[in-house]
Amino acid sequence: MDFTKRQTQIIDMLKQNSPLTSKKIADNLLLSVSTIRPDLRFLTSVSVLDARPKIGYEYKGNRLLSFDYETLYKMPIANILLPATEIKANDTLQDAVSKLFLKDVGSLYVVDNQSNLVGLISRKDLLRASLNNSNIQSMLASVVMTRMPNIITATADMSVFEAGRLLLHHRVDSLPVVENKMSRHAIGKITKNRIFQHFIESGINDFSN
Repeated sequence: MDFTKRQTQIIDMLKQNSPLTSKKIADNLLLSVSTIRPDLRFLTSVSVLDARPKIGYEYKGNRLLSFDYETLYKMPIANILLPATEIKANDTLQDAVSKLFLKDVGSLYVVDNQSNLVGLISRKDLLRASLNNSNIQSMLASVVMTRMPNIITATADMSVFEAGRLLLHHRVDSLPVVENKMSRHAIGKITKNRIFQHFIESGINDFSN
């Protein structure tokens, strides 16, 4: 798209320093606000500039350049955890099925009497066990769970990037989150969907400010 000399000057000015009020832009060009108003209106209409009420005009490219990498990728997952859904090792398969669908979650964390993580049951585990067993009222959840230490966990201080890399590497949809490497107490979970939600929420906040 071709711009006039004055429009190009306005764009270059806002690339260097955004946002600026129309008065400040006009003063820098030694022109009146009424003179440059059609240029500002045009540049806003073609999405080169963004007009922010009571703040001024901003070059849209700067908003992408100032995207907050620290918030997006380096934030500890402790800030965005989802609650863990737990059952006891001696609960029945029927209890597990009921809780999984009642809470609408993809997996259940099996804990002992000290609330330490001892296993994990996924939807696939429950479906497979239910199809192969006609008496799910008596079978214990511990029979079909994946047991520790065969469960990949994340720690609360892990970054969003690190947790996302673990999810991708192990091809799982969620990870139990423990307090630290020495702990087996699940304080929540992190999922692919929760990280995606975090990215979208960060983008909405960035572009609405």
